[in-house]
Amino acid sequence: MFEASYSIPYAGIGPDGRMKLPVLLDVLQDMADRDARRMSMTVSDLLPKGVSWVLRRYKITVERYPEYESTLTVKTWHGPRRNLHSIRAFSVWDEKGPVASADTSWILIDLERGRPLRLDRHTTDLYGKESFSMDGDFPDIPAVPDMADERPFSVRRWDLDRNNHVNNAVYFSWAAETVPEETALTCSLVRVDGEYLRPTEGRGDIRVRTSRQEDLDGFARFLHSIVGPEGDEKARFITCWKRE
Repeated sequence: MFEASYSIPYAGIGPDGRMKLPVLLDVLQDMADRDARRMSMTVSDLLPKGVSWVLRRYKITVERYPEYESTLTVKTWHGPRRNLHSIRAFSVWDEKGPVASADTSWILIDLERGRPLRLDRHTTDLYGKESFSMDGDFPDIPAVPDMADERPFSVRRWDLDRNNHVNNAVYFSWAAETVPEETALTCSLVRVDGEYLRPTEGRGDIRVRTSRQEDLDGFARFLHSIVGPEGDEKARFITCWKRE
């Protein structure tokens, strides 16, 4: 288990004076990398071996969005599931209490063959020693209906990560941008469930298809599909918004 503190930068604050969701996602990604670095299991450690991490599932729940100069305390821990999925969980809080929690599921892949690898054969001793028992329960994400709104986005060079793929946090931003303006102005994004199907490599244009579902318990719920230049589906998301 690994714990660290983060200060919210001024650039990470939105018009409402509160932290932007992408800032929280960047913090979680940094935490995962710092913990992996202790175990010699970062992408930079693995690439020379022809191996890398690929994110498959992601779910995050936000209790509230802290204000500027709040100090976040973040804790992360990991564990294998079925010897193929590496589950990593996060807990975030500040001086006022809980902020967010998240669960992610990763796989190790052979870059040449594109196939998943067994964790016990390709992880370090410290990875195994510090592993926890993890459930890794992720809900199914349905397909977006044919009659859905579409919005185009262009992949920018700074959207790419160490694997030369679009960074996972960028997908969240694309999906969130497609909800109606009224929803974005009157509601807070409180839950995101994501499934990554294929990497988006290099530059090009993508499309986000979005469909509003039936509102439940005061939450506005949207389905999102990220579609690549060739028409292949890259990722699916469910975003839930709560009226303030």
